[in-house]
Amino acid sequence: MTPEKHFHDELAEVNDMLLGMSSLVLEIFDDAVESVLTDDAEQAQRIIDERGRVDSLEVAIEERCLALIALHQPVAIDLRMIITAINIIRDLERIDDIAIDICQDAIGLHALKKKPDTLFDVPALARVSASMVHDAVRAFVKRDPRWARQVCERDDEADDLERKIHDDIIAYAEKHPDEVAACVHLLTIARALERIGDHSTNIGEMVVYLMTAKIIKHHHDVETEDGAQADG
Repeated sequence: MTPEKHFHDELAEVNDMLLGMSSLVLEIFDDAVESVLTDDAEQAQRIIDERGRVDSLEVAIEERCLALIALHQPVAIDLRMIITAINIIRDLERIDDIAIDICQDAIGLHALKKKPDTLFDVPALARVSASMVHDAVRAFVKRDPRWARQVCERDDEADDLERKIHDDIIAYAEKHPDEVAACVHLLTIARALERIGDHSTNIGEMVVYLMTAKIIKHHHDVETEDGAQADG
């Protein structure tokens, strides 16, 4: 086996590991959101008890990536793939951490007797955040920079929803001081869901970088020829 063939086999294994990590994180996030929407404290606790799987995958993938750089000194799209992988696993690990935080708030909310009979617009924000993270991963799988850019462009929608939820809950809490504890949990969940959108945007940005060699961080509104792959 030639060194080049060995390198690309190793790179393909990194890609497969990253896809496996992505699937696991999506499952954990979806279950965490469901635990809030269905008031399922048992499911939330199960997710918390099983934490650590994503951390192990992050370490394993990063070690493989760093070894590939040290041993093969890749260039062009091969190097971008490794840089992208390292960045994406960090965002996936943060999404996993945030999902655990959501579960802890779900348990806290479940335990309270006095709480609003509404989740405000938290379900709507959950749908936006879930679609963003799923589409960001799909953009990576399909190597689709246009799809990735669309994920980035939806970040404002998540931000606007989170602000509305914040304002609505604060107004409600002022009129219902005996439900403040529950309102705090809902505010924290909304903020966590907004952060999921931020990390999904980061993944989208890295997919654009991978396929076009263009860095679009802070410049999502700049038109680029994403349809054409970068040289190399």
